[in-house]
Parts: sequence; structure tokens; C-alpha cells
Amino acid sequence: MLEIILFQPKCGVWDLMGVRPQLGLLNIASVPVAERYKVVLIDQRINQNWKEELKKDISSGAKIVCLTAMVGEQIRYMMEVTEFIKSLNSKVIVILGGSWAQTCPELCMEDKNIDVVCYGEGDYLLTELMDYCRGKKKIDKINGIFYRTEDGKIKKTKQRELIKNLDNLPKIPYNLVNLKEYNSIGYNPNNPSISMMLSRGCPFRCSFCSIVCLYKRKWRSYSIKRIMEDLHELETKYGIKDFFFMDDNIAANPKFFKELVNVLAKANRGYSWGAAGIRADSILKLDEETLDNLVKSGCKNLDMGMESGNQRILDLIKKDTNLETLRKANRRLSKYPFILKCTFMAGFPTETQEEFFDTLKFRKIIENENPNAVTPIFFYTPFPNTELYQLALKEGFQPPKNLEGWADFNYNTWYKLYPSWLTKKKIKLIEDSVFLSYFANKKLSYKYSNNLMNLLFNLYYPIAKFRYDHDLYNFMIEKKMADWVSALDNKFNLFNKFKGLK
Repeated sequence: MLEIILFQPKCGVWDLMGVRPQLGLLNIASVPVAERYKVVLIDQRINQNWKEELKKDISSGAKIVCLTAMVGEQIRYMMEVTEFIKSLNSKVIVILGGSWAQTCPELCMEDKNIDVVCYGEGDYLLTELMDYCRGKKKIDKINGIFYRTEDGKIKKTKQRELIKNLDNLPKIPYNLVNLKEYNSIGYNPNNPSISMMLSRGCPFRCSFCSIVCLYKRKWRSYSIKRIMEDLHELETKYGIKDFFFMDDNIAANPKFFKELVNVLAKANRGYSWGAAGIRADSILKLDEETLDNLVKSGCKNLDMGMESGNQRILDLIKKDTNLETLRKANRRLSKYPFILKCTFMAGFPTETQEEFFDTLKFRKIIENENPNAVTPIFFYTPFPNTELYQLALKEGFQPPKNLEGWADFNYNTWYKLYPSWLTKKKIKLIEDSVFLSYFANKKLSYKYSNNLMNLLFNLYYPIAKFRYDHDLYNFMIEKKMADWVSALDNKFNLFNKFKGLK
């Protein structure tokens, strides 16, 4: 009998970049699958018949449906799905996890169709809730949740302890999904790829980052032995040799990162890989042998958060670095062939226009000093429970008042809907600069694993580069066209229909 349904709602605009496997849901599926519970996973992003599948699976006796959500559009999709689930069977326990649930768990309970919200690591939650369903455990003895009582009250249990040894977790059940329907990164467009997490957390204190709040500056990793076993399984079972490691800070422990790179190099499996999180000071701690082994191991890109080209802003956000350290790390990697993606943010509270221009200038310095550097910009987004959020409120930010409001709170539109410290003139400047930064460097094409999006990137790139080279950040008619394409995709799901386009 079917017991647990995992459901991945649409993400919205993020789905245009490409559809990666549901890393969070697959992770929390590992324990119940190992305990021999029957689990299915439904992905709304690619499954047009998700309603029919939910009907079938709930009628088959499922006790639990677990969804995930991040702030923005995905909240709205999630709420539509929870309402549909309860219309099928009001007794099914609906659980919400994911980054938004961990950030604002009590607010999530505003959705009357949600019974439980997970606000800690949820690896063991589903098996404990199955024990509750079977009368073996009281719900108030399950740590790390908000839950709704029979009389409608909302209660909170004590914090769940972080998992100390990640190797104790069972293998991830990739067989729950068809990995051929996903693509995580575009290193080799014809090859399958997957995203993974080799570690959790980050020990640093950046004031804009929600990871600081979620993991309390704790960092843990799987063992190198376990990691290599997992990579080998993905290669032999699914033919996957392209990996993107989604770690918050993969080199938080330099010894771990050095060993990982060296073992990958010695294995000589022909892997291609990249990492989403590494700091400049970590790069400067690596020896020459490790840097050489980055290339030998198949490293194709590293993502490094530089955040700003102005020192006052770096100090404000507690980045605990300086501009010269950022440049040194960039120059040190300039002789290696892999892409260094240096990400920046704009629109911080108290940031002046001149300080933002410092970032635009610094981006060019970084690209000039490293021919393999790319420098996209993102709009700063004030996330609740981060330290910088308090400054945002002080500077005039008026956040949404309810869960529905946060569903409108997208990284690329929030500043239009909610009053803040930003003037219309500065919003326009930053918005156009952000859009242009996604397309102005040819080397960024690997990020667009969706084939149709990759085609559009290549068509627009020459225009974007001309604008970038000449600092032409105004009259972005092409951005309006991109908004139209995004709206069209939301309606007709075009980017998945054309995912086979070459």
C-alpha cells in the first residue's frame, strides 16, 4: 500500500533556467525508503497529469503528502496543491518543508490545509510521522515541527538536533524519479547531469544569508568514501558523469576540499563538476597541487560570492573579506581553464548609487584580470530572520503581511510591490544591470541547461555584450520581451515541451 507522497511544486521563473532533480525531497525520502515504506514523488514542473496522479495515489491509501517551497511564486503553487489534496481527502496529513518552511514556519501555518511544518532537518521526520499515523508515537514528541491540533490550535515542539554524521543517512533513492527528465548543468549539453550536496551549512556570518540562521554556523560533510560511492553509483546505474555540487560552502574545511579534489583527480573517471559555494579566502588557502588537481579532477566551474565592489558594503554585510582578497583569489585562478562565477548583489539597504557603480566597475576588473571569470548580478532580497533584514525594516522596507503576500515576493519583483529604501530611478538601473549581467558573457551559457533557453541566450548574447562593453544600461526593450516569454512559459510550459531542442 502506498504510504507517502512527495510533491514538488513549480518554482516559477527559476524553472526557465532548467529543471534540476528535487534534491530536498529526494534527501528526505532516503530514510522512509530504507525503512521499506512505499514512497512516490510527483513533480509539478514536468508532470502535466499531476492532479490525476495525486487522485490515484491518495485513493491508494497514502497517509502523508509532503511538499516543499521557497519564498516567492512557489508558495502560490504550493497553496493551490494543498487545497486540492484536502479536497480529495481531508484526513491526509499535509506537511511543508523546504527553505521557506524553515525561515517562517509559523507563517506557513496560515495555510489551513497544512497540518505540519518542518523547521529543522527533516531526514527522520516522515518515518516519525508514520509512527504517529499508526498510533506508535504522539505528535508532540516529534521534534522540529509546528503542528495543528484537532481544535485548530498551532503548537511548536522543541528544536531538532542537527545530524552530526551525515554518513548515517541511507543512500538517496534516485529511482523515485526518471533522471533523464532532468538536467542540472550544461557542461556537456548531450550528457545527463545531476545536482548533489556533499556538505551542509557554513561557519561564516554573512548578514544577508538565511543559511546562518538555519544551521547556526555549523558545517558538516559526508565522508570522502561515501561521496565517491555515491558518484560511482550515479555513473554506473544512470550514466551520469556531470555533477553540480550545491553546497553552501564546499571548502569550509580546506582539508576536506583538498582531499575531495585529490581523490577525484586520482580516480580519473572523466567526471565534469562544479560547485555553488566557495569563498575567496578558501581559494587562497589551497596549495598548488590542489589547484592543479582541480583541473585534473574535471572541475568546470566554481561559484564565488563577491557580493559588492565597495568595501563599506562588504563590511556592512559582514562578508569578512576585502576587495584585495577577492582580486587575489580571482587572479590566482586566472591561469586555470575552469570558469569562476563571481556573483554580486545590488540594492543593499543604505547602498548609494555611487557604491553600486563601484560594483559595476569592479565586475569589469574581475573579468579583465581573469579571462575565465563571469560576473552576474542579483538583486538583494531581504529574507526574514537574517541580520540584514532588521536594517531593511529600519530603512523603510514594508514586508508582506501574510502568506499570500510572500507568494508575490519574488527576487526579481519584490521591490516593485513593497515599499523600501529604493527609488524608482535606482530600481530601473539595478534591474537593467542585473538582466544584462545574465547574458553579457558567453561563458555563462553553461548555466542554461534548458536547450530552448540556451538558444535564446546565444541569440541575445551579442547585444548584451555590446551594452555591457559600452555601459548602456537603459532602454532595455529586450527585458520586456523576456518578461513576456516568462509569462508565456508559465501558461504553456514551453520550456519543458522543447527541452529536446538542439
